[in-house]
Amino acid sequence: MPHLAALLPSPSHGYPSSFCANYSAWESKAERLTREADEDSKREEDKSNRALGLGGVPQGPPVANAEAQLKDLDNHSEERKKFIGWSKDREVNFTHKAQDAAIELSDLAVDGKAVRLIGSEDVTYTLSEKANLVKLMLDKCSRVRLSLDGSITTSTMEVYKCSDLELELQQPLGTIQVDECTESVRLRFAERDHVGCIYHQNSPGLAISWTNELHQIGDARAVQHCTKLGLEIEGAPPLVTAPVRRGEGEYPVDFTVEAGGFADKPEPEAAPASEERRQQAETFRMKGNEMFRANDFMQAALQYSQALELDPSVATVWANRAQCWLKVGDHEKALADAIHCTEVDASNAKGWFRKGMSLHAMKRFPEAVPALLEAEKLDPANKQIQDAIRMAQLMARNHANGS
Repeated sequence: MPHLAALLPSPSHGYPSSFCANYSAWESKAERLTREADEDSKREEDKSNRALGLGGVPQGPPVANAEAQLKDLDNHSEERKKFIGWSKDREVNFTHKAQDAAIELSDLAVDGKAVRLIGSEDVTYTLSEKANLVKLMLDKCSRVRLSLDGSITTSTMEVYKCSDLELELQQPLGTIQVDECTESVRLRFAERDHVGCIYHQNSPGLAISWTNELHQIGDARAVQHCTKLGLEIEGAPPLVTAPVRRGEGEYPVDFTVEAGGFADKPEPEAAPASEERRQQAETFRMKGNEMFRANDFMQAALQYSQALELDPSVATVWANRAQCWLKVGDHEKALADAIHCTEVDASNAKGWFRKGMSLHAMKRFPEAVPALLEAEKLDPANKQIQDAIRMAQLMARNHANGS
């Protein structure tokens, strides 16, 4: 753009002298107008750049979005760092070597933590009922015994590359993962219904039990398998094992156990009405077991109730629902179900035990003792029953002495 001063007339062009006298003022005005024009042009250029996302000025929509995404990624990275830190704060590792006395995990500040026992050898661990872990992992442990009385929030345990491992599980677990355990790993459940999903791979030494009989379920194949309880009906196997199927994202696809196999097996022939009701009741019972292992006791009680409506002749279901009521603090309902259990099957130790525990919770200690003694007759090796008897006897004596 030509300078505005060059367009103004000179004094020799015959303009009045008054104009010539104010020339300097007009020159200043011209320079000001020039600056304003330049600034207008710069603003127009900046405006175009902003629209196109160019230059070092605020960016147009494409670049602005990219920058916003980068900022989000930075925020996610910070959140991820915080999460990793949070996770590390909640996972604790322990290693112990050859000790005669049992190690009580509750004394190691494990409450609310994910606990990893790594490389421990020749050790016995115990976890009291008062403890509450998030998760339990055993990694490369040898000749280790573990008695688990406390609860695990996620109902999950992992075992990796362990040998000569003995786990006594007094509480139900929804999922146990056992991988690369080529030597003996024995899972001893307190009750049959405590057995959840056991995933295992290349673990030929894996065996489980809920009585004195051990069931060998592991094999040496490098393929992941899942073992679950079979239906508790005549002719059905006690345990069913099948390769794990993977769905989208490589997550395991859950199995529904049928009489004799998993749900992907051929449909059985139609059963008579009474038998069909019994099988439906068994399905509800197993769903109840799953809910119980997940610590959802009200949902478990609902499933057991549906099972009992279809078939009230199964003592185990009465005992299981009694345990749900105990867990949620409804002791009167627990007592009623426990009594039903012993009426249906007087040889059911769980029924007598839960009757005793219900009476104990209601502070009817003298009545609790004979029920617990009856449970001990039927299951003399059960340590929980023995401990409960001692406690009930002590409380009965204190109650009688007025203390």
